[in-house]
Amino acid sequence: MITKDEEIKTTPIYIGYLILKILKSKDDDKVSIFEVTEKLKKELKIIHYRQIMMSLIFLYAAGVINFTDPYIYKT
Repeated sequence: MITKDEEIKTTPIYIGYLILKILKSKDDDKVSIFEVTEKLKKELKIIHYRQIMMSLIFLYAAGVINFTDPYIYKT
């Protein structure tokens, strides 16, 4: 998932970590996918939706998050 030539801050693992930080900051461990994308775009300058989607797929495949439209939950 990470190559030596790739910038670490654009990898799905690092962006997944940022998504988990956003979830942790919420009281009910639930966040809107729209809120996540806006926060990543504004504050962290992540502008490619592909990066966000790959990170969400990584977290879902690892069993860390679950989806119920339009929310992301920690499992």
